[in-house]
Amino acid sequence: MSENYSASLFQTPGQIDTAESLDTQRLRSLRVLLLTLSVIVPAIVLALWWRGGATGIALVAAGLWLSSVLMLWLSHTRLSHRVPLLMIVVVLTAGIAGVIADGSVRSAGVLVIMAAVIGAGTYLNQRAMIGSALVAVTSLGLLNFAQQENWMHPSRLPGDWALWLTQTAVMGCLLVIVYYGRTRLEAAFEAQQRTLQHWERVALALQESEARFMGMFRNNPAATLVQRVDTRAVLEVNEAFVQMMGYSRERLIGQAPPSMWADEAQQAAFRQQLTTQGRVHNLAARGLRANGEAFDCVVFAEFVQAGNDPLVITMLLDVSAEVAARQALKRSEERFSKAFNFSPLGMTITRTSDGLFLEVNPANERVLGYSREDFMARTSMAAGVWLSETDRNAYIDALSRQGRLLGYETRMRNKQGEAVDVKIWSELIELENEPCNLAFTLNVSEEKRKAALLMRVAKGVSAQTGEAFFQSLVQQLAQAVGAHGAVVAETRPEGGLTSLALACQGTSDLDATLNLNGSPLTRTLSSPGLWFTQLSPDEVRTLCPDPDAYPLRSFAGVAMRDDDGTAVGLLGVFWLENTEPTADTQALITIFASRCNAELLRLHRDRDLHKLQTTLEQRVADRTAELELLNRELDTFAYSVSHDLKSPLRSIDGFMHLLQEQAAPRFTTDDQMLISRVMASAQRMHGLINDLLALARVSQTQLQRTDVNLSEIAEDVIRQERHRDPEHAVDVSIQPGLIAHCDARLAQIVLENLLGNAWKYSRKTPQPRIEFGSMPTQPGEMPVFFVRDNGAGFDMSRSDRLFKPFTRLHQPSEFQGSGIGLATVRRILERHGGHIAGEGAVGRGAVFQFLFGHAT
Repeated sequence: MSENYSASLFQTPGQIDTAESLDTQRLRSLRVLLLTLSVIVPAIVLALWWRGGATGIALVAAGLWLSSVLMLWLSHTRLSHRVPLLMIVVVLTAGIAGVIADGSVRSAGVLVIMAAVIGAGTYLNQRAMIGSALVAVTSLGLLNFAQQENWMHPSRLPGDWALWLTQTAVMGCLLVIVYYGRTRLEAAFEAQQRTLQHWERVALALQESEARFMGMFRNNPAATLVQRVDTRAVLEVNEAFVQMMGYSRERLIGQAPPSMWADEAQQAAFRQQLTTQGRVHNLAARGLRANGEAFDCVVFAEFVQAGNDPLVITMLLDVSAEVAARQALKRSEERFSKAFNFSPLGMTITRTSDGLFLEVNPANERVLGYSREDFMARTSMAAGVWLSETDRNAYIDALSRQGRLLGYETRMRNKQGEAVDVKIWSELIELENEPCNLAFTLNVSEEKRKAALLMRVAKGVSAQTGEAFFQSLVQQLAQAVGAHGAVVAETRPEGGLTSLALACQGTSDLDATLNLNGSPLTRTLSSPGLWFTQLSPDEVRTLCPDPDAYPLRSFAGVAMRDDDGTAVGLLGVFWLENTEPTADTQALITIFASRCNAELLRLHRDRDLHKLQTTLEQRVADRTAELELLNRELDTFAYSVSHDLKSPLRSIDGFMHLLQEQAAPRFTTDDQMLISRVMASAQRMHGLINDLLALARVSQTQLQRTDVNLSEIAEDVIRQERHRDPEHAVDVSIQPGLIAHCDARLAQIVLENLLGNAWKYSRKTPQPRIEFGSMPTQPGEMPVFFVRDNGAGFDMSRSDRLFKPFTRLHQPSEFQGSGIGLATVRRILERHGGHIAGEGAVGRGAVFQFLFGHAT
């Protein structure tokens, strides 16, 4: 299809039309000419016959007419391609014969000769046309020479209508020939026009095709390289090639490329295949990048012809990721195969629709007793695995809903026909577009039996504590492991073991003291785990006063230890015959020992706690008395120091005032500034001492709790603040009817400090607002009060310093204060059994929540 399209693309419309219709047009024109001759020539023959009888020229005309009829018939046969040449020969002959018969080169026969030449130029090829012209010229030359030599005798026929008819016939034939020539010329011209338009379209199509080709070439994701075959010089590379190989275009264009093959043998195979087959398709190879990195690729190459230049186009596809993925898949399949076949769990892959086994691992024989041959090519129902179709349908329904099942519990039938408990872990998968499920099956019948046993044991000992617990435990343990006796013993501080519980063939002795010397129990205490031994007669005597009554043969024991690893007791089991505990027996003994160890440690902690409780109350009372004495002494010391500091501070302040009054005229400006700073410091120290005394008095004062109206106290505090600072306009909101059970005088101090701070720290706020109220609480809960302002606020990262004495979160130049107010508030609230907390943000205000607590 592409070859036909290419052929039609490069064949001009003139060529297409001419190739299809030239012979037909020529044959049609020839038939018209012959038909004209067949019609006109008889008239000429009759005219010549009428005029002169059977003259030579009349016979020539008659021969021309017969020849025309014959050639008209031949044009409808397979010899039609011979008719043009035959017609030119006949007409040329008739013309020469007519000139000879007329005896003059000025006769109408010359016109016939000329018509023959014109016809030859129209209907014959170049060679035949030249030959006809040469014959005509030569004939006319010879005829002129014959007339000059008087070898011909001109006829004396006058020029009449017969001659006119002959000339008319010749002109008609010439008209047909000329018309056909003109038609061919016009057709040729139109064909040339169409050809020109066609080539313009072809050129445009070629430009578009080249643009598309270059676009596809440059944007082709496959790395593409175009080279000359003779010099191997690179003509073009696309961006994918540059990116893949790491070479720049400047390094490649116009030069032979560097070696890009990691394996020379692969390069030789590539060249051999390209040379012998002319193309390379899907050749797996190892490429070599500019940085020396080898990678997996697939190579395609083919020879192409661009004009006279043979080229080779090579394309590379980087399949490193695909190769790595295939290798990873292969490794994954190998790992899956190993995991599947060597898994200790029974694994199967079954078709979901009918339960047909597709794959079975060997572990199924250990799980249910079935071999791989028992399952393969059979459905699960046919193999007899499920107890009923209902059980399988329930399993499939659950799997379909959830997509996977984890620990699905059901019952199946083993190969011996017994119903066993199993757990199934399964997931829906798809194999060859068929929904299947991968299942792991675990036989849990034994585990359930053990769990039931442990449950019975747990129920048997759960209701007991202390010594009753140990006695129940040893009885349950002996029964669980099939032993003839069991013992729980506790180590004594002075050495030896004291039996907490003993069960042996239905007898018990809770007060028995066991001697460690020479007994197997000694090695049990030093063993890190379960210790087992076959008892010798001497060892039996160390354990039992009457070895004949209790012929012990085997012993297994576990040491019980404290958190630091010290042995605090042991749990032992006895058998009257030589036996060796199985793994299940060892596990049961270990489980019982763990529970027994916990109970024994709890018993020790109860004993220690009881001893501690007998002395704890006295120690608490003594410590409380010491702390109260220390607090009183500390408050007394703080009060005394603060009180004693007032006297020298008053002296300093008085002397500074006296000095300022008497020596003021002699002071310089700097002296006056120093005197002022000393007096201000004295005033600040006076305030600190007063605050410290107030804090000490808070700790010393006896609480007098009554129901106090905090709303009224808050209004008094705000009135005092407005009187002291009338220029500070503050919007204050006080919730009415706030009642607290507290000391009224100390509550006054709390609100003075909190509301005073809110007033002070909102001084620089454009529209200051203070709010005092209570938080919503549930019935029966203590009321929580709050003081909120929109003032300066504070940084929450420093909130831990809020309630420490003499600690401030703002500079003294910003706001005055001693830093003792909030510490005093907290001390008062703590004395009431309450607490206080504050939240704030810089520039966005603060809120303090507090409660007084219950009376103690």
